[in-house]
Amino acid sequence: MKRLISILLHLFVLLALCACGIAIPSPMPSPTATTQPSRLPDPEMVKSLLVRVVDEERLVPGIVVGMIAENPQERWVVGYGRLSASDERVPNGDTVFEIGSITKVFTGTLLAQAVLNGEVKLDDPISMYLPEGVTPPEYEGKPITLLDLATHTSGLPRELGEVTSYKDYTIDHMYAFLSRIRLTRAPGSAYEYSNYGFGLLGDLLARRAGQADYETLLVERITRPLGMDSTRVVLTPDMESRLATGHSTYSVRTLSYDLPAYAGAGMIRSTANDMLTFLAANMGLTETELQPALQMANTPQRPTVGPGYGPGSIGLGWFVPESGQGMHTHGGLTAGYNSLLGWDSERRIGIVMLVNSAINTVGIDLFLMSESARLMDTIPQADPQVLATYAGRYQFPDGFVVTIRVDGASIFLQVPDKPEIKLIAISENQFFVFDNKFTFYTNDRGEVDRMEMMYIWGTSEAKKIP
Repeated sequence: MKRLISILLHLFVLLALCACGIAIPSPMPSPTATTQPSRLPDPEMVKSLLVRVVDEERLVPGIVVGMIAENPQERWVVGYGRLSASDERVPNGDTVFEIGSITKVFTGTLLAQAVLNGEVKLDDPISMYLPEGVTPPEYEGKPITLLDLATHTSGLPRELGEVTSYKDYTIDHMYAFLSRIRLTRAPGSAYEYSNYGFGLLGDLLARRAGQADYETLLVERITRPLGMDSTRVVLTPDMESRLATGHSTYSVRTLSYDLPAYAGAGMIRSTANDMLTFLAANMGLTETELQPALQMANTPQRPTVGPGYGPGSIGLGWFVPESGQGMHTHGGLTAGYNSLLGWDSERRIGIVMLVNSAINTVGIDLFLMSESARLMDTIPQADPQVLATYAGRYQFPDGFVVTIRVDGASIFLQVPDKPEIKLIAISENQFFVFDNKFTFYTNDRGEVDRMEMMYIWGTSEAKKIP
């Protein structure tokens, strides 16, 4: 019950915990043209959805969605909205966004490369690569390893502590803070998300490779070999001219900060086109020397079970399902942007979504990756008479009850002791909010009797009650 309550309460905060399933990719032969129906949704339908999100619901100022499948002709990018209130340019596949924690899958891939190159081992203690004079914490003699950092099982705190402003996020402070940490459990024993841990990992890998900083390593080993010229930590002048301005809400602009200590955790900027290139490499759709490292990064390493977390596993950065089959994703959230990158190993399709607002819209991803989205031509308007049948109370298996309220053509979700939230229609019986999708079902008598909630770790069904 605690897990379900945590998921529902998560609707009311803007967190980037986009942890879905994964499967290990394998090299694929060069795809050939096919006359088979597209595996992807109609881009015109997708654009109509983005119009609803931007213009009608005014959730975000700008959004770009890109999708890819095995057939090279099945690749498209759709953008809508604006770069900022003062820049009416419509975002597109070359618009630059902060990708936040999607950075971590790049850092995981860099770790995999270092292992394959013989530079490090996953079970190496981090003390082997720390600057002189830095003493890492241990728990009853058990050290933190590189694998612990890459799987959020190090026991290190979520964020860099003892900071009062963004100017404190320096490499020197990152290491000074490490020497003062006291672990409360053994490394490797439990999953707990840590931006600080991934920032540390990124810098350790750069030091081991003899590079000046994380970005230099990133460019040398991933972005340049893949031809991702618009993927950097520090904006080039050309990238800056294409940057979408970040917003905390629909109309409130935010500043963008450079945090050296978090370079390997969430500081990469990129475009939808570059992210599709990275997806294609992970899916085995392009021949690249990176393929062994990508496979290793996508291999499940440890479970992600813990307070507030659903069942699943994590690879090196990528989140993975226990079965090793299905979706694998990572999302990102910064002060002014949110994003998601993922692909389905069974349906062989992938998606990237980039938004210049901190409002989480990952529910769109869940819908667009579904089979139902592929079959739709347009996004229907909600019918007030149909919506009225969804109103009522719904009880989940653990006894937790939520309320659905309908007001004309609008539908709202009410969690106990929290403000109600408006749901966004994506079909006659499907709705999304933040990173959750809700679907209503009828029984044999045509009466609405249950509601299914799809979230980042799976699904849960609630029965309609009096």
